[in-house]
Amino acid sequence: MRYAEVAVSAPVGHSRTFSYSVPTDYPVEPGQLVWVPFGRRVAQGIVAELASSPQVEVTKDILQPVEPSPLVNAVFLELGRWISNYYLCPLFDALALCLPPGFEDQVRSRVNAVLQDEADNAAVLDELRPETKEALSALANTTGLAEADFLKSLGKNSARELRRLIDKKLVQRHVSLPRPRMTPRYQRYLFATNTATASEEDVEGHPALSERQAGLFAAIKESNGSYSYSIANKAFGTGVGQALVEKGLLGMEWRREEADSASSAEWSRAAPLSLTATQSDALHRITEALDEPAVTPRSFVLHGVTGSGKTEVYLQAIQHAVGLGMQAIYLVPEISLTPQTLDRLNARFPGRVAIIHSRLAGRQKFDQWWKIQSGGYDVVVGARSALFSPVERLGLVILDEEHEWTYKQLEAPPLYHARTVALELSRLSGAVVVMGSATPDVESYYFARDANPRRHRLLELPHRIEAKPGIRNQSMAQVEIVDMRRELKEGNRSIFSRRLSQSLKECIARGQQAILFLNRRGSAPIVQCRDCGYVATCARCAVPLAYHSADGRLRCHHCNRRRRPLANCQECRSGSIRQLGIGTQRVVDEVSGLLPGVKVQRWDSDAAGSGVEPGAAMRQFASGETQVLVGTQVVAKGLDVANVTVVGMILADVGLHLPDFRAGERSFGLLCQVAGRAGRGKEPGRAFIQTYVPEHYAITAAAQQDYAAMYDQEIASRRQLGNPPFNRLVHLVFQDSDETACQRQAINTAREIRRKAYAQGLSAIEIIGPAPGFPPRLRGRHRWHLTIRGPNLQRFLDDFRVPTGCTVDVDPVHVL
Repeated sequence: MRYAEVAVSAPVGHSRTFSYSVPTDYPVEPGQLVWVPFGRRVAQGIVAELASSPQVEVTKDILQPVEPSPLVNAVFLELGRWISNYYLCPLFDALALCLPPGFEDQVRSRVNAVLQDEADNAAVLDELRPETKEALSALANTTGLAEADFLKSLGKNSARELRRLIDKKLVQRHVSLPRPRMTPRYQRYLFATNTATASEEDVEGHPALSERQAGLFAAIKESNGSYSYSIANKAFGTGVGQALVEKGLLGMEWRREEADSASSAEWSRAAPLSLTATQSDALHRITEALDEPAVTPRSFVLHGVTGSGKTEVYLQAIQHAVGLGMQAIYLVPEISLTPQTLDRLNARFPGRVAIIHSRLAGRQKFDQWWKIQSGGYDVVVGARSALFSPVERLGLVILDEEHEWTYKQLEAPPLYHARTVALELSRLSGAVVVMGSATPDVESYYFARDANPRRHRLLELPHRIEAKPGIRNQSMAQVEIVDMRRELKEGNRSIFSRRLSQSLKECIARGQQAILFLNRRGSAPIVQCRDCGYVATCARCAVPLAYHSADGRLRCHHCNRRRRPLANCQECRSGSIRQLGIGTQRVVDEVSGLLPGVKVQRWDSDAAGSGVEPGAAMRQFASGETQVLVGTQVVAKGLDVANVTVVGMILADVGLHLPDFRAGERSFGLLCQVAGRAGRGKEPGRAFIQTYVPEHYAITAAAQQDYAAMYDQEIASRRQLGNPPFNRLVHLVFQDSDETACQRQAINTAREIRRKAYAQGLSAIEIIGPAPGFPPRLRGRHRWHLTIRGPNLQRFLDDFRVPTGCTVDVDPVHVL
């Protein structure tokens, strides 16, 4: 095989590869990360496959490998191809998800001016722009500049201008290929050789040994093993160990060192718990699939109410997989839940659990990745990115709280969903996937119960379990819907209803704990002039600025822009400025006023940004040090604290009326999850849902913990409107600093897609929009969007060329 098909790090069409010649001086394998020439630059690429013939007549050579061994195995190469096709993203972007931390990089390039005779060069210089001449003159007075710095000095269209200068031989570019930012660390160790051990007495009295050499040799003998070379240098002097090696008395070896583990605590093994009949049945079906590769489908939806023991089913399923010589991946929807999940897994598999998430130190992540690849762990736990860990013997994937939208990547392409990718990984590797939730995603539940043929098997855990007699209350929390319209009419202007206020006081008096949930940060989401109606908005985003009493600033929750609070209205100069609405910080302030001296902790992204570590916040609450926990949706997931008897949902309407067909389902799930935090110990729990629309189906179903009622309402609505699971969606978002250009591009793209659907006679494909985005401007860029709805959209969009500035989101979780 003299040629390689390489996925290049460049904005190219999905699934596209480029042909390169393989140099004869080193081997190249599929999955290897290499440097390749690409146009006028040098880029990274991943070898997708080897070929006997290229796609083009003339090929360039691969320059050199970044790492001599393949970094992406065969299964993940196939998975990367699928991600590229399904999510319409470049193949390199899909495969890069599998690379170890610190390996994705760009070349370092510098430019310097070419000295030429001024008379010969005058005509060429006259053709240049004034700013280009100035930049070139400044460059000539230096020994060279980084290309990025020189591009800044060239001004508008800098990349094109630099190419002109290079073509006219006024500037030279010098490229250097960087080493990976992180590489394995090795340490030297000394050990006694067999020869030295056989003649100990002769060695100890060896006349050629100095006092230090004899001392080092004795220390190594006492260690009964190896001895650090660096410690030997410090204790006995530099070169002493090397001298003994040269005399043949000691040997030396290099060992790869690992960073401190992400979890350094000592763990003792915990025994599995006894299972109920329904738990045993669910576990039996999962282990049956693990034992028999021919069993299909190999994915399960584990629907269990909060407190029904889903976690114990996960743990025993993992134990069974590990007993078969397999490995498991355990995914959680939030990084904040990772410490608690890690604690549970380490208690069952001490020292055999890896943790992967974005808040780990770079060196920790790097070393974890390499140890996972070498088979050093049985279980990998983490957020969605942990799915791409280099697990060679994958047998089981757990998705806890599988309904959560945080399993969807939204920050950068590819915009994948971990659940969808896990199911494809199962198809490629034969692994079993278990998707657990008290409120399963409507689409997952449909494909497990109602679809024909069914894609998943449905497992039900309909009742709470009693962990030990007298320790856990088996009944669900008593949920009460509070009509805040009536509270207002009766003169209660507090953010707490009278019933919730009284229950909080009684709860704290009994030495119990409470959780207050509000899915909105800050103290007040809107700052408004009461005279003219002016609302303080972000200068870069078309959204109101929220007031945060913690630092006394107005803050944009999209771009984090901050400013001082208004003293006077910017429109009418009135001083009647008021903060309207409520956020988590306001709730903390109100609780402190209602219950003086009570320890209140806020847990949201603002608290995390100010240095409150999620694991520490969770441990303080679990230990009882924090009496009232106030937070956003993070408090709804995974918290299992027996002493919590009161839960208050301060404003259940937040998010209920968003222009998104999943708004009702998402609100229902959050409210059920929050209500499920109460009454998990021996004392019964109470939950209060405060709302201005008490008759909404999502509110009434959540109060009854009635998933079937919500599901029936949702599935009927989606069938009528043609929304998923009955059709697929692709969401296109257009962004531009010029509002007119942004709108024009969205309109033209919509027209082109409609024309294509009409030409192919695809009447089932519908284009919704285009329309302004929500919000219409973010970080200084205007937004327009449109949605394509219909069956078989992957085939329809296979040759779709993504316009510049357009983001393609396949299977979006938010259509805004």
